[in-house]
Amino acid sequence: MTEFYLVRHGETEINQRGEINGGLLDSPLTAKGRAGAKTVGRALAQQRFVQVLSSPLPRAMTTAQMIVAANADPYTPLQAANGLWEMRLGAWDGKRPDQIEDGLGREIYFHRPLEFDADYAPVIGAERYAEVERRVVPVITTAAAAHPSGKILVVAHGLVFQVLVNALLGRPLALLRSLPILQNTTVTKLNTSDGKHFELIYRDRPPLIEK
Repeated sequence: MTEFYLVRHGETEINQRGEINGGLLDSPLTAKGRAGAKTVGRALAQQRFVQVLSSPLPRAMTTAQMIVAANADPYTPLQAANGLWEMRLGAWDGKRPDQIEDGLGREIYFHRPLEFDADYAPVIGAERYAEVERRVVPVITTAAAAHPSGKILVVAHGLVFQVLVNALLGRPLALLRSLPILQNTTVTKLNTSDGKHFELIYRDRPPLIEK
C-alpha cells in the first residue's frame, strides 16, 4: 500500500490579495502561510516518508522544506517535479476574479472546464485543464510504481491538486470543479495498492497529529 499525503502550499501574498495565483506568478509566503507550513510539519513529524515531491515554484518548495525540517526523519531528499507546476492562466494570472471583464468567461473557468479548455484557454494564453491532467497524473503513478509501499509527501497547488485528485478517483474532467479547491496547508490523503486505483481517505483536512 502506498499512502500519499497531499499538501497545498502556505498562503502567499498573492493569495492574501485575493488574486489568481497561477503558474506564471509567485510571491513569498505570508506569516500565516509560514505558520501553516510549520503546523503541517509538526502534524506529520512522525511520518516516515519514502519520497518527498514538490512543485518547483518557490511557494511550494518553501512549504515543503518547512514540513521536512520538522520531520523526525528529515533525511528523505526533497525532489522537484515539473509535472506539479501550477496551471498557467495566461492573461488572467495575477488578476482578482472581479477584474476579469468577461463575466461569461469567468463563469466558465470556475464551473465548466471542458468549455474553458475548448473556447477560452487558447484566447487568453492559458493552459488547458486536460493538459494539466496529462502532466500531473504520471508524477503520482510513477512514484507509486517506485514505492509499492510507504508514505509519500506531495506539496503543490490548488488547481493542480483539484485536477489530480479528480483524475486519480476516476472522475470525468467535466466534474473537477464540482468540489471546492483545497485550502492552503491542509492535508489530503489517498491510498493505492496498485498505482492505478486510488482511495480517498480524507480531503482538505486541517493538520492533525497522525496516529
